[in-house]
Amino acid sequence: MKASTWVAVVVVLAVVAGAWYWFMPKQAMAPVVPGGNAGVNGSPDQGNLGQANDAGMQDNGVQQPGADGAEGMIIGSNLALGTDGNDTLGTYLIGYTGMTVYTYSKDTGSTSTCYGTCATNWPPYLVGAEDNVKQVKSGVNASKVGTTIRTDGSIQMTYDGHPLYFYIGDKTSSDAKGQGVGTVWFVVNP
Repeated sequence: MKASTWVAVVVVLAVVAGAWYWFMPKQAMAPVVPGGNAGVNGSPDQGNLGQANDAGMQDNGVQQPGADGAEGMIIGSNLALGTDGNDTLGTYLIGYTGMTVYTYSKDTGSTSTCYGTCATNWPPYLVGAEDNVKQVKSGVNASKVGTTIRTDGSIQMTYDGHPLYFYIGDKTSSDAKGQGVGTVWFVVNP
């Protein structure tokens, strides 16, 4: 091929790729979280999470923690809190991602004290202003669900007045590796 033909092919490919990027729904490009798609859409106990879409594929249209939700929504139509459990810990709460949530015993009431490196290892369960945080699985006491404002203005989920966090060491939706870490981190029983 002539050099001018190659240039034309490259230009066409760049235009097609650019159009795909700008015109595809951004939810279709949601990042995959550690642990694979099970962590993206949660466990089967998480209500609508993990359900197949119309094409029979697992629906990855759920916004991820920290995603830019133009209308302030992060959890969307997913349950804000669901449950999971095992023989050792019993039934405990999971967030909209299907991952286990924890409380930090050093927090004072509903005020979070986990920032910096702490928040890197224990990401706060953040929600958008438009999210329905009271949308919970049966068996989760919706009257105990609330929010608190972090120092940066973000909104963090609370349960029974305590801020909720995820644990970076949990890789799949059935993990609860943060239980008892430092004798200050604990799963939350509904």
